[in-house]
Amino acid sequence: MTTLVLAQAANAASNDAYFLYGCLLFAAALALLVLELFVPSGGLIGILAGIAAIGSTVAFFMYDTSWGIGVGVAYIVMTPILLVFMFKLWLNSPLGSAMILGGQADAADESEESNRRSEVARRQRLAELEALVGAEGVTETALRPVGMVRLGDHRIDAMSETGIIEANTPVVVTTVYDNQIKVRPRG
Repeated sequence: MTTLVLAQAANAASNDAYFLYGCLLFAAALALLVLELFVPSGGLIGILAGIAAIGSTVAFFMYDTSWGIGVGVAYIVMTPILLVFMFKLWLNSPLGSAMILGGQADAADESEESNRRSEVARRQRLAELEALVGAEGVTETALRPVGMVRLGDHRIDAMSETGIIEANTPVVVTTVYDNQIKVRPRG
């Protein structure tokens, strides 16, 4: 009889270890899910959380079948709820806003304003360059096919329309293309 009681006590102690392992793996799964929310790991931490959840379910089944079923059902019910909650929380985090195309409305407004200013500056530069069509100047560097041209008091990047043009050659501006002037030798 004493042997039977000792065997039951030893079996209960090993079962308690499974319960402890199940609780630790459950806590690890939750901690890894929270970490996945804030660390961009490409889903690797989420996979580890899933493995920990499966391990905790197995450990709870080893402790007692009813505990295993209860934890399994809890995971099945709580997983979609947690995923929706975590996704909504992530969308409102600074990291989520930075990773999603378009971001928040404030960032979009700033971006639109920046794009508008950039477009205005580009058009002004294009108008300035188009005003130079027909102007005459001198190459400061050899144009192979790109180099520097002096037009009056301005040094401007220019592209040769007809191959290589040596330095100190008189040139005339013919067109503006891709925000750059094209020149050819005068004459």
